Amino acid sequence: MDESLYKDLVVSRGYKYHYYARPAEESNPTIVLVHGFPHVARDWRYMVTVFEEKGYGIVAPDMLAYGGTDKPTDWNEYQGSQLSRDVIDILDKEGIQQAIALGHDWGSVIISRFCNFFPERFIAYVYLNVPYWDPLPDYDAEKFIGMWKDIVGYENFAYWLFLGGDCEAEKLLTEHIESFICAFFPKDPRVMRDAFALRGALKNALLTGFTAEAGDFMTGEGKQAWLDIFLKQGLAAPLCYYKIMAMNGRNADDSTIPADRMRPPVSSPLFYCAAEQDLVCVAKAGRMIMTGDGFKDHNVTIMDYDGDHWWPLYPGKAAEVSRAICVWIEKEVRMSFGDAIRSSGVGSM
Repeated sequence: MDESLYKDLVVSRGYKYHYYARPAEESNPTIVLVHGFPHVARDWRYMVTVFEEKGYGIVAPDMLAYGGTDKPTDWNEYQGSQLSRDVIDILDKEGIQQAIALGHDWGSVIISRFCNFFPERFIAYVYLNVPYWDPLPDYDAEKFIGMWKDIVGYENFAYWLFLGGDCEAEKLLTEHIESFICAFFPKDPRVMRDAFALRGALKNALLTGFTAEAGDFMTGEGKQAWLDIFLKQGLAAPLCYYKIMAMNGRNADDSTIPADRMRPPVSSPLFYCAAEQDLVCVAKAGRMIMTGDGFKDHNVTIMDYDGDHWWPLYPGKAAEVSRAICVWIEKEVRMSFGDAIRSSGVGSM
């Protein structure tokens, strides 16, 4: 990703965002890429290469708490409506009326709020590993973890309670960063379940000096680049994405979503990449959601993919999925919104 294409913008609520923006060519759409924890916009580079070769426009922010963007440590600043508004401010600055939203990990949760709060600004949605995430005005962390245990057979989201609810989390992660990397970015996806996700597993891994082979992307220069960002900037702000969930902090924000906006518009094509080797954001649960009654009237494309949680960081895997998304855009999105793409400024900057 060309460093000269990064920009800064102070959004309407006063935070500075650092983001990558490349204009679309001719009548092509723009894709807004929203990353999760703990990443920056540059981590989209392998997918962006494919999209730019197709002439698609790109907007990829360092999301709030990350990279060159501001890093508030009050978890209440991470409400879905606020994060959505921040991205809309960037689109307004770039002159983009409508776009395709694409998210991975927490990014999928954020783009789910795009369609609740700003459905008129997006024509299609791409969910990677994490499916569409319903608004949860009655959310309770323990009940939520229990519900997912009933679906997948183990507490795949229990780690939220440590990352978001343990006052020692940031300190332990920083002091035992090598064990964190081994548990969170492992080559063997089973390690991410057993040493990271399950209740108490991550704290135990940190305190006992856990070791395992890390994924190829978290070795050498890739590892050092990640350390340079997150050891220098700290994890206090990124952990707010977990604190707000551990504190049941999004209920009031979710309760403001009108009943007729609880899901994406039926007119918007949806793409879900179900990563079969992801044992935290489990594919079978995602398929259950995306094929359920809530989406029976939607145009949903599901790609079953032999990848783990971190496949976007592997060049070959990222390119393979990106090419499939390009085919979907040309077939499904243009079929539904071809005239709009050509006439409404979907790809203009």
